[in-house]
Amino acid sequence: MAIARNIPANVSPEAAALLERAYALDGDAQSRALYRDWAETYDDTMLQGLGYRSPAVVARLLGEHLSDRQALVLDIGCGTGLAGHKLGELGFTAIDGLDLSPEMMQVAARRNVYRNFITADLNAPLPIPDRSYAGASCSGTFTHGHVDARCLDEVFRVLALGAPFAFTVKLEVWEPLGFKDTLARLQASGRIAEVLTTHDRHYDSSQLPDGVFCVYRRL
Repeated sequence: MAIARNIPANVSPEAAALLERAYALDGDAQSRALYRDWAETYDDTMLQGLGYRSPAVVARLLGEHLSDRQALVLDIGCGTGLAGHKLGELGFTAIDGLDLSPEMMQVAARRNVYRNFITADLNAPLPIPDRSYAGASCSGTFTHGHVDARCLDEVFRVLALGAPFAFTVKLEVWEPLGFKDTLARLQASGRIAEVLTTHDRHYDSSQLPDGVFCVYRRL
């Protein structure tokens, strides 16, 4: 099933080209190549080029639902550490980053907010014991050309009982990539509970809300 790919208006041609390349990813090899090439300029593209606001929104949501700032948190798809930086500003002191790209995590390490880094593929079992984390965040990963909702079983497996998971999903893939149905299945099975689901903008340049922002708790 083809999924429409809406590029925010009024962005630079360079930013639009990188987004198009990201949306067209087909497999881990292409993902690694893109983010290897993009690592050093990613922040400029996303923040200055696009007015990227998702990491700050997701960090705020986690902070609103996890009061213990010393709790161990996993930043999933941490990339260059945009969400981790915001979590650090909120007072979180124990943050691990997980990503497929070592080059992106090398940039994230310069922020000095992460405790450890985990190189892992969300399309495979995670090398993390059950119930390891008291909370998790994820922004910029659940979109075109990346991972679909099958990864959610693993994500919730590594969360402690009661742990909140704050994340965003590109609106265009919310149903086509199975996020709506998978979350409903996990909730019906008693594994998770919905805390919040809302629509908001991923970019300052977005004309309309283009993301689904959620918080779910592991039961």
